[in-house]
Amino acid sequence: MTEYLIIIPELFLSLLHLLIMRKYMNVFWGPEIRNLKGYTEWSVYYVFLLINNINSVFPPHLLLIGNVLLIFMISSATRKRSIKHRCIFSLLICTVWMLVEVIVLMVLISVGFDSRTLQDAGSFISKMCMLLLSVVINHCIKDNHYSEIPLLYFLTILLIPVSSIYMMHHIFLIAAVHSEYMIFSATASFLLLVVNYVIFEVYDWISRNAELREQNRLYAQQLELCSQQAEERENLYLKIRRIRHDLKNHLSGLLGMIQTGQISEAEKYIMQMLDIDTRDHPEEISRSGNIVVDSLINHAYAAAQKDNIQFNVNVLVPASLPFESGHLAIVLGNLLENALEACRDIPGGKKFIYLDISYTKDIFQLCIKNNYQAKRKKDNIGHYLTTKDDNIYHGLGLSSINHAVINYHGQMDITDNDNIFQVIVVMYGSYSEKAG
Repeated sequence: MTEYLIIIPELFLSLLHLLIMRKYMNVFWGPEIRNLKGYTEWSVYYVFLLINNINSVFPPHLLLIGNVLLIFMISSATRKRSIKHRCIFSLLICTVWMLVEVIVLMVLISVGFDSRTLQDAGSFISKMCMLLLSVVINHCIKDNHYSEIPLLYFLTILLIPVSSIYMMHHIFLIAAVHSEYMIFSATASFLLLVVNYVIFEVYDWISRNAELREQNRLYAQQLELCSQQAEERENLYLKIRRIRHDLKNHLSGLLGMIQTGQISEAEKYIMQMLDIDTRDHPEEISRSGNIVVDSLINHAYAAAQKDNIQFNVNVLVPASLPFESGHLAIVLGNLLENALEACRDIPGGKKFIYLDISYTKDIFQLCIKNNYQAKRKKDNIGHYLTTKDDNIYHGLGLSSINHAVINYHGQMDITDNDNIFQVIVVMYGSYSEKAG
Protein backbone atom coordinates (compact mmCIF):
# COMPACT_ATOMS: atom_id res chain seq x y z
CA MET A 1 0.00 0.00 0.00
CA THR A 2 2.84 2.37 0.87
CA GLU A 3 4.47 1.81 -2.51
CA TYR A 4 1.26 2.83 -4.28
CA LEU A 5 1.00 5.97 -2.16
CA ILE A 6 4.55 6.90 -3.13
CA ILE A 7 3.79 6.38 -6.85
CA ILE A 8 0.85 8.82 -6.78
CA PRO A 9 3.04 11.93 -6.15
CA GLU A 10 5.38 10.75 -8.92
CA LEU A 11 2.47 10.87 -11.37
CA PHE A 12 1.94 14.54 -10.60
CA LEU A 13 5.62 15.43 -10.30
CA SER A 14 6.20 14.14 -13.83
CA LEU A 15 3.28 16.25 -14.99
CA LEU A 16 4.77 19.31 -13.29
CA HIS A 17 8.05 18.57 -15.05
CA LEU A 18 6.19 18.86 -18.36
CA LEU A 19 4.47 22.07 -17.30
CA ILE A 20 7.78 23.66 -16.31
CA MET A 21 9.35 22.62 -19.62
CA ARG A 22 6.35 24.05 -21.45
CA LYS A 23 6.77 27.28 -19.50
CA TYR A 24 10.36 27.59 -20.77
CA MET A 25 9.17 27.10 -24.35
CA ASN A 26 6.57 29.83 -23.86
CA VAL A 27 9.17 32.17 -22.35
CA PHE A 28 11.56 31.86 -25.30
CA TRP A 29 9.18 31.10 -28.18
CA GLY A 30 5.74 32.32 -27.19
CA PRO A 31 2.44 30.35 -27.22
CA GLU A 32 2.51 26.87 -28.72
CA ILE A 33 0.68 25.52 -31.76
CA ARG A 34 -1.82 22.97 -30.50
CA ASN A 35 -2.23 19.84 -32.61
CA LEU A 36 -2.61 16.09 -32.23
CA LYS A 37 1.05 15.39 -32.97
CA GLY A 38 2.13 17.74 -30.21
CA TYR A 39 -0.23 16.16 -27.65
CA THR A 40 1.06 12.71 -28.62
CA GLU A 41 4.69 13.66 -28.16
CA TRP A 42 3.95 15.35 -24.83
CA SER A 43 2.29 12.07 -23.73
CA VAL A 44 5.34 10.04 -24.80
CA TYR A 45 7.59 12.42 -22.87
CA TYR A 46 5.35 12.06 -19.80
CA VAL A 47 5.60 8.25 -19.90
CA PHE A 48 9.36 8.50 -20.34
CA LEU A 49 9.68 10.71 -17.25
CA LEU A 50 7.29 8.61 -15.20
CA ILE A 51 9.16 5.36 -15.89
CA ASN A 52 12.47 6.95 -14.94
CA ASN A 53 11.11 8.60 -11.79
CA ILE A 54 9.59 5.35 -10.49
CA ASN A 55 12.32 2.82 -11.39
CA SER A 56 15.34 4.92 -12.48
CA VAL A 57 15.94 2.50 -15.34
CA PHE A 58 17.91 4.92 -17.53
CA PRO A 59 21.58 5.74 -16.90
CA PRO A 60 22.40 9.49 -16.83
CA HIS A 61 23.74 9.70 -20.39
CA LEU A 62 20.71 7.91 -21.87
CA LEU A 63 18.38 10.03 -19.76
CA LEU A 64 19.97 13.20 -21.14
CA ILE A 65 19.81 11.95 -24.74
CA GLY A 66 16.19 10.89 -24.31
CA ASN A 67 15.22 14.29 -22.88
CA VAL A 68 16.99 16.16 -25.69
CA LEU A 69 15.37 14.08 -28.43
CA LEU A 70 11.87 14.31 -26.96
CA ILE A 71 12.11 18.06 -26.37
CA PHE A 72 13.35 18.49 -29.95
CA MET A 73 10.41 16.45 -31.28
CA ILE A 74 7.89 18.40 -29.19
CA SER A 75 9.33 21.75 -30.28
CA SER A 76 9.19 20.60 -33.91
CA ALA A 77 5.49 19.79 -33.59
CA THR A 78 4.41 22.82 -31.54
CA ARG A 79 6.72 25.64 -32.68
CA LYS A 80 7.60 27.07 -36.08
CA ARG A 81 11.31 27.45 -35.50
CA SER A 82 14.42 26.54 -37.47
CA ILE A 83 16.21 23.26 -36.82
CA LYS A 84 19.17 25.18 -35.44
CA HIS A 85 17.02 26.99 -32.87
CA ARG A 86 15.26 23.80 -31.82
CA CYS A 87 18.55 21.92 -31.43
CA ILE A 88 20.17 24.68 -29.37
CA PHE A 89 17.15 25.04 -27.13
CA SER A 90 16.78 21.27 -26.55
CA LEU A 91 20.45 20.83 -25.69
CA LEU A 92 20.67 23.89 -23.46
CA ILE A 93 17.48 23.38 -21.46
CA CYS A 94 18.17 19.68 -20.79
CA THR A 95 21.84 20.29 -19.97
CA VAL A 96 21.00 23.15 -17.61
CA TRP A 97 18.30 21.08 -15.88
CA MET A 98 20.68 18.15 -15.37
CA LEU A 99 23.38 20.52 -14.14
CA VAL A 100 20.93 22.02 -11.62
CA GLU A 101 20.04 18.52 -10.39
CA VAL A 102 23.72 17.62 -9.97
CA ILE A 103 24.46 20.82 -8.05
CA VAL A 104 21.41 20.32 -5.82
CA LEU A 105 22.40 16.71 -5.06
CA MET A 106 25.96 17.77 -4.22
CA VAL A 107 24.64 20.42 -1.84
CA LEU A 108 22.24 17.96 -0.20
CA ILE A 109 24.99 15.36 0.21
CA SER A 110 27.22 17.97 1.83
CA VAL A 111 24.37 18.88 4.17
CA GLY A 112 24.08 15.25 5.20
CA PHE A 113 20.86 13.99 3.67
CA ASP A 114 20.06 10.33 4.01
CA SER A 115 20.07 8.33 0.76
CA ARG A 116 16.42 7.39 1.29
CA THR A 117 15.25 10.98 0.99
CA LEU A 118 18.06 12.30 -1.20
CA GLN A 119 16.25 11.55 -4.47
CA ASP A 120 12.93 13.08 -3.36
CA ALA A 121 14.60 16.19 -1.96
CA GLY A 122 16.78 16.61 -5.03
CA SER A 123 13.81 16.22 -7.39
CA PHE A 124 11.75 18.79 -5.51
CA ILE A 125 14.48 21.41 -5.08
CA SER A 126 15.72 21.08 -8.69
CA LYS A 127 12.17 21.58 -10.00
CA MET A 128 11.74 24.59 -7.73
CA CYS A 129 15.02 26.06 -8.98
CA MET A 130 14.04 25.54 -12.63
CA LEU A 131 10.60 27.04 -12.02
CA LEU A 132 12.15 30.02 -10.28
CA LEU A 133 14.70 30.43 -13.08
CA SER A 134 11.96 30.43 -15.73
CA VAL A 135 10.15 33.27 -13.96
CA VAL A 136 13.35 35.30 -13.56
CA ILE A 137 14.27 34.82 -17.24
CA ASN A 138 10.74 35.76 -18.30
CA HIS A 139 10.94 38.91 -16.17
CA CYS A 140 14.36 39.90 -17.56
CA ILE A 141 14.11 39.16 -21.28
CA LYS A 142 10.46 40.04 -21.80
CA ASP A 143 10.20 42.79 -24.40
CA ASN A 144 8.11 45.24 -22.45
CA HIS A 145 7.12 48.41 -24.26
CA TYR A 146 5.06 49.41 -21.27
CA SER A 147 5.61 49.71 -17.54
CA GLU A 148 5.49 46.35 -15.83
CA ILE A 149 4.56 45.10 -12.37
CA PRO A 150 6.60 47.01 -9.75
CA LEU A 151 9.90 45.42 -8.74
CA LEU A 152 8.84 45.26 -5.09
CA TYR A 153 5.88 43.04 -5.97
CA PHE A 154 8.08 40.83 -8.14
CA LEU A 155 10.62 40.37 -5.34
CA THR A 156 7.80 39.59 -2.93
CA ILE A 157 6.56 36.85 -5.25
CA LEU A 158 10.10 35.43 -5.45
CA LEU A 159 10.04 34.93 -1.67
CA ILE A 160 7.46 32.18 -2.17
CA PRO A 161 9.76 29.63 -3.87
CA VAL A 162 12.63 30.52 -1.54
CA SER A 163 10.40 29.90 1.47
CA SER A 164 9.15 26.66 -0.08
CA ILE A 165 12.69 25.38 -0.53
CA TYR A 166 13.49 26.28 3.07
CA MET A 167 10.39 24.50 4.36
CA MET A 168 10.94 21.37 2.28
CA HIS A 169 14.58 21.26 3.30
CA HIS A 170 13.54 20.83 6.91
CA ILE A 171 10.70 18.45 6.04
CA PHE A 172 13.14 16.17 4.20
CA LEU A 173 15.57 16.35 7.11
CA ILE A 174 12.78 15.20 9.44
CA ALA A 175 11.84 12.40 7.01
CA ALA A 176 15.46 11.25 6.94
CA VAL A 177 15.33 10.64 10.69
CA HIS A 178 11.71 9.49 10.97
CA SER A 179 10.79 7.12 8.15
CA GLU A 180 7.10 7.39 8.93
CA TYR A 181 7.17 10.88 7.41
CA MET A 182 8.33 9.66 4.00
CA ILE A 183 4.85 9.79 2.45
CA PHE A 184 4.19 13.17 4.06
CA SER A 185 7.41 14.62 2.62
CA ALA A 186 6.57 13.39 -0.89
CA THR A 187 3.02 14.72 -0.68
CA ALA A 188 4.16 18.07 0.75
CA SER A 189 6.74 18.49 -2.00
CA PHE A 190 4.08 17.88 -4.64
CA LEU A 191 1.61 20.30 -3.06
CA LEU A 192 4.20 23.04 -2.67
CA LEU A 193 5.29 22.61 -6.27
CA VAL A 194 1.67 22.94 -7.41
CA VAL A 195 1.18 26.05 -5.26
CA ASN A 196 4.33 27.69 -6.65
CA TYR A 197 3.43 26.85 -10.23
CA VAL A 198 -0.07 28.24 -9.83
CA ILE A 199 1.25 31.42 -8.18
CA PHE A 200 3.66 32.05 -11.04
CA GLU A 201 0.92 31.41 -13.59
CA VAL A 202 -1.18 33.99 -11.75
CA TYR A 203 1.78 36.37 -11.90
CA ASP A 204 1.98 35.88 -15.68
CA TRP A 205 -1.75 36.48 -15.96
CA ILE A 206 -1.44 39.71 -13.97
CA SER A 207 1.43 40.83 -16.23
CA ARG A 208 -0.56 40.12 -19.38
CA ASN A 209 -3.61 41.86 -17.93
CA ALA A 210 -1.53 44.91 -17.03
CA GLU A 211 -0.11 44.98 -20.55
CA LEU A 212 -3.60 44.83 -22.06
CA ARG A 213 -4.73 47.74 -19.89
CA GLU A 214 -1.75 49.81 -20.96
CA GLN A 215 -2.36 48.93 -24.60
CA ASN A 216 -5.91 50.21 -24.19
CA ARG A 217 -4.48 53.45 -22.86
CA LEU A 218 -2.13 53.53 -25.84
CA TYR A 219 -5.05 53.15 -28.23
CA ALA A 220 -6.87 55.95 -26.40
CA GLN A 221 -3.84 58.15 -26.95
CA GLN A 222 -3.71 57.21 -30.62
CA LEU A 223 -7.38 58.12 -30.98
CA GLU A 224 -6.68 61.46 -29.35
CA LEU A 225 -3.91 62.19 -31.86
CA CYS A 226 -6.07 61.06 -34.77
CA SER A 227 -8.92 63.25 -33.52
CA GLN A 228 -6.56 66.20 -33.35
CA GLN A 229 -5.41 65.51 -36.91
CA ALA A 230 -9.03 65.18 -38.10
CA GLU A 231 -9.89 68.47 -36.40
CA GLU A 232 -7.03 70.19 -38.22
CA ARG A 233 -8.27 68.85 -41.55
CA GLU A 234 -11.85 69.89 -40.75
CA ASN A 235 -10.76 73.43 -39.89
CA LEU A 236 -8.78 73.63 -43.12
CA TYR A 237 -11.80 72.38 -45.10
CA LEU A 238 -14.08 74.97 -43.46
CA LYS A 239 -11.61 77.75 -44.27
CA ILE A 240 -11.50 76.67 -47.89
CA ARG A 241 -15.30 76.61 -48.06
CA ARG A 242 -15.47 80.09 -46.51
CA ILE A 243 -12.89 81.45 -48.96
CA ARG A 244 -14.79 79.99 -51.90
CA HIS A 245 -18.01 81.50 -50.57
CA ASP A 246 -16.50 84.95 -50.10
CA LEU A 247 -14.38 84.89 -53.25
CA LYS A 248 -17.33 85.57 -55.58
CA ASN A 249 -18.39 88.62 -53.57
CA HIS A 250 -14.83 89.96 -53.43
CA LEU A 251 -14.32 89.51 -57.16
CA SER A 252 -17.67 91.15 -57.92
CA GLY A 253 -16.69 94.17 -55.80
CA LEU A 254 -13.28 94.41 -57.44
CA LEU A 255 -14.81 94.12 -60.92
CA GLY A 256 -17.18 96.99 -60.16
CA MET A 257 -14.33 99.19 -58.93
CA ILE A 258 -12.24 98.48 -62.02
CA GLN A 259 -15.15 99.10 -64.39
CA THR A 260 -15.84 102.48 -62.79
CA GLY A 261 -12.16 103.42 -62.87
CA GLN A 262 -11.65 103.30 -59.08
CA ILE A 263 -8.19 101.76 -59.38
CA SER A 264 -6.85 103.16 -56.11
CA GLU A 265 -9.92 101.91 -54.24
CA ALA A 266 -9.47 98.48 -55.79
CA GLU A 267 -5.83 98.49 -54.73
CA LYS A 268 -6.75 99.37 -51.13
CA TYR A 269 -9.43 96.68 -51.17
CA ILE A 270 -6.91 94.06 -52.30
CA MET A 271 -4.41 95.13 -49.62
CA GLN A 272 -7.16 94.93 -47.02
CA MET A 273 -8.02 91.42 -48.19
CA LEU A 274 -4.37 90.35 -47.95
CA ASP A 275 -4.11 91.78 -44.43
CA ILE A 276 -7.27 89.95 -43.34
CA ASP A 277 -5.94 86.71 -44.76
CA THR A 278 -2.69 87.18 -42.89
CA ARG A 279 -4.45 87.85 -39.59
CA ASP A 280 -7.00 85.07 -39.94
CA HIS A 281 -4.61 82.30 -40.86
CA PRO A 282 -1.86 81.16 -38.50
CA GLU A 283 1.67 81.07 -39.82
CA GLU A 284 2.69 77.77 -41.37
CA ILE A 285 6.33 76.92 -40.82
CA SER A 286 6.04 73.44 -42.29
CA ARG A 287 5.02 73.21 -45.94
CA SER A 288 6.33 69.80 -46.94
CA GLY A 289 3.02 68.72 -48.43
CA ASN A 290 2.71 65.79 -46.02
CA ILE A 291 -0.61 66.38 -44.25
CA VAL A 292 0.32 64.54 -41.03
CA VAL A 293 3.73 66.17 -40.63
CA ASP A 294 2.57 69.68 -41.57
CA SER A 295 -0.60 69.66 -39.47
CA LEU A 296 1.14 68.39 -36.33
CA ILE A 297 4.11 70.76 -36.64
CA ASN A 298 2.00 73.81 -37.46
CA HIS A 299 -0.39 73.01 -34.62
CA ALA A 300 2.54 72.71 -32.20
CA TYR A 301 4.08 75.92 -33.55
CA ALA A 302 0.86 77.84 -32.89
CA ALA A 303 0.79 76.45 -29.34
CA ALA A 304 4.45 77.38 -28.84
CA GLN A 305 3.82 80.96 -29.99
CA LYS A 306 1.08 81.35 -27.36
CA ASP A 307 3.44 80.18 -24.60
CA ASN A 308 6.43 82.27 -25.78
CA ILE A 309 8.44 79.21 -26.72
CA GLN A 310 11.09 79.61 -29.40
CA PHE A 311 10.34 76.97 -32.02
CA ASN A 312 12.91 76.30 -34.77
CA VAL A 313 11.98 73.76 -37.42
CA ASN A 314 13.79 72.20 -40.35
CA VAL A 315 11.61 69.83 -42.38
CA LEU A 316 12.91 68.05 -45.48
CA VAL A 317 10.45 65.28 -46.26
CA PRO A 318 8.42 64.45 -49.38
CA ALA A 319 4.65 64.78 -49.54
CA SER A 320 4.31 61.00 -49.39
CA LEU A 321 6.15 58.86 -46.84
CA PRO A 322 6.18 55.02 -46.74
CA PHE A 323 4.90 54.92 -43.16
CA GLU A 324 1.41 54.54 -41.77
CA SER A 325 -0.15 57.90 -40.91
CA GLY A 326 -1.06 56.59 -37.45
CA HIS A 327 2.56 55.69 -36.69
CA LEU A 328 3.79 59.09 -37.91
CA ALA A 329 1.17 60.81 -35.76
CA ILE A 330 2.21 58.80 -32.70
CA VAL A 331 5.94 59.47 -33.14
CA LEU A 332 5.80 63.14 -34.06
CA GLY A 333 2.70 64.02 -32.02
CA ASN A 334 4.03 62.54 -28.77
CA LEU A 335 7.47 64.11 -29.16
CA LEU A 336 6.00 67.55 -29.82
CA GLU A 337 3.52 67.22 -26.96
CA ASN A 338 6.27 66.16 -24.53
CA ALA A 339 8.52 69.04 -25.63
CA LEU A 340 5.73 71.61 -25.24
CA GLU A 341 4.78 70.29 -21.79
CA ALA A 342 8.41 70.39 -20.64
CA CYS A 343 8.86 73.98 -21.83
CA ARG A 344 5.58 75.12 -20.25
CA ASP A 345 6.86 73.94 -16.85
CA ILE A 346 9.73 76.45 -17.04
CA PRO A 347 8.54 79.49 -15.02
CA GLY A 348 10.79 82.04 -16.73
CA GLY A 349 13.74 82.46 -18.99
CA LYS A 350 14.36 81.16 -22.45
CA LYS A 351 12.28 78.23 -23.66
CA PHE A 352 13.15 76.53 -26.90
CA ILE A 353 12.30 73.58 -29.10
CA TYR A 354 14.45 72.53 -32.03
CA LEU A 355 13.03 70.03 -34.53
CA ASP A 356 14.85 68.55 -37.51
CA ILE A 357 13.18 66.00 -39.80
CA SER A 358 14.56 64.49 -42.99
CA TYR A 359 13.94 61.55 -45.28
CA THR A 360 16.68 60.43 -47.64
CA LYS A 361 17.57 57.04 -49.11
CA ASP A 362 14.65 55.28 -47.38
CA ILE A 363 15.81 56.55 -43.97
CA PHE A 364 13.57 58.77 -41.85
CA GLN A 365 15.49 60.76 -39.25
CA LEU A 366 13.95 62.95 -36.59
CA CYS A 367 15.78 64.93 -33.93
CA ILE A 368 13.94 67.03 -31.36
CA LYS A 369 15.63 68.97 -28.58
CA ASN A 370 14.11 71.08 -25.80
CA ASN A 371 15.03 72.46 -22.43
CA TYR A 372 13.19 71.72 -19.20
CA GLN A 373 13.30 72.47 -15.50
CA ALA A 374 11.26 69.79 -13.68
CA LYS A 375 13.30 66.72 -12.72
CA ARG A 376 12.65 63.76 -15.00
CA LYS A 377 11.44 60.64 -13.19
CA LYS A 378 12.24 57.06 -14.16
CA ASP A 379 10.78 53.73 -13.12
CA ASN A 380 12.74 50.71 -11.88
CA ILE A 381 13.71 49.63 -15.42
CA GLY A 382 14.84 53.05 -16.64
CA HIS A 383 11.70 54.21 -18.47
CA TYR A 384 10.77 57.89 -18.16
CA LEU A 385 7.59 58.61 -16.21
CA THR A 386 5.10 61.39 -16.73
CA THR A 387 5.24 64.51 -14.57
CA LYS A 388 1.47 64.96 -14.87
CA ASP A 389 -0.90 64.13 -12.03
CA ASP A 390 -3.09 62.06 -14.35
CA ASN A 391 -0.79 59.12 -15.08
CA ILE A 392 -3.63 56.92 -16.28
CA TYR A 393 -3.80 58.47 -19.74
CA HIS A 394 -0.37 60.08 -19.80
CA GLY A 395 3.18 58.86 -19.40
CA LEU A 396 3.05 56.44 -22.32
CA GLY A 397 4.50 58.86 -24.87
CA LEU A 398 8.01 57.46 -25.22
CA SER A 399 6.73 53.89 -24.92
CA SER A 400 4.19 54.59 -27.67
CA ILE A 401 6.91 56.02 -29.89
CA ASN A 402 9.18 53.04 -29.34
CA HIS A 403 6.29 50.68 -30.11
CA ALA A 404 5.65 52.48 -33.42
CA VAL A 405 9.34 52.71 -34.36
CA ILE A 406 9.88 48.97 -33.94
CA ASN A 407 7.44 48.36 -36.80
CA TYR A 408 10.08 49.74 -39.17
CA HIS A 409 13.15 48.15 -37.57
CA GLY A 410 14.05 51.59 -36.28
CA GLN A 411 15.45 52.83 -33.02
CA MET A 412 15.05 55.66 -30.56
CA ASP A 413 17.96 57.27 -28.72
CA ILE A 414 17.40 59.53 -25.70
CA THR A 415 19.95 61.98 -24.31
CA ASP A 416 19.30 63.88 -21.09
CA ASN A 417 22.08 66.25 -19.99
CA ASP A 418 22.16 69.68 -18.32
CA ASN A 419 18.38 70.15 -18.50
CA ILE A 420 18.45 69.52 -22.26
CA PHE A 421 16.29 66.63 -23.42
CA GLN A 422 17.00 65.21 -26.87
CA VAL A 423 15.32 62.38 -28.74
CA ILE A 424 16.58 60.94 -32.02
CA VAL A 425 14.33 58.60 -33.99
CA VAL A 426 15.37 56.58 -37.03
CA MET A 427 12.96 54.52 -39.16
CA TYR A 428 13.58 52.63 -42.37
CA GLY A 429 11.12 52.95 -45.24
CA SER A 430 12.30 49.66 -46.76
CA TYR A 431 10.50 47.82 -43.93
CA SER A 432 7.20 49.66 -44.29
CA GLU A 433 5.53 46.93 -46.36
CA LYS A 434 6.49 44.26 -43.86
CA ALA A 435 5.12 46.41 -41.05
CA GLY A 436 1.78 46.72 -42.78
